[in-house]
Amino acid sequence: MGTTKGHIGRFLATEGHSPEETEFGYVFQHNDLTFLLFWDDNDDQYLKLALPGIYNVDDNNRDDALVAVNEVNIEWKVIKAVVLTDEVWVVAEQLIDVDPNLSDLIPRTLQILMSGRESFYEHLEAL
Repeated sequence: MGTTKGHIGRFLATEGHSPEETEFGYVFQHNDLTFLLFWDDNDDQYLKLALPGIYNVDDNNRDDALVAVNEVNIEWKVIKAVVLTDEVWVVAEQLIDVDPNLSDLIPRTLQILMSGRESFYEHLEAL
């Protein structure tokens, strides 16, 4: 993410998230949850934030997890919930401006991911 990557890293650091740079992006904590920020070196205007591993999936609960994931995807904009092998992740993908207002974008996206997580739990419990 070229310069956007640096801007986001600095923003996360100033907000107290202590981002750790990895080969795919940043790992950081917010509200005692671990978030991943992915970047695409070929697309500086693509933002992908993920809340991984919100639910463990096995043969006994896979069908319910898939139904709950589908309900989240119908209900929420910007995010999608997915079953990745044996976990449920909530992911937000957005196209961003070349100079995004990170103080609006990042907190709102984090809140949407956490709300999507809660929505997944509510749909799962209702099954």
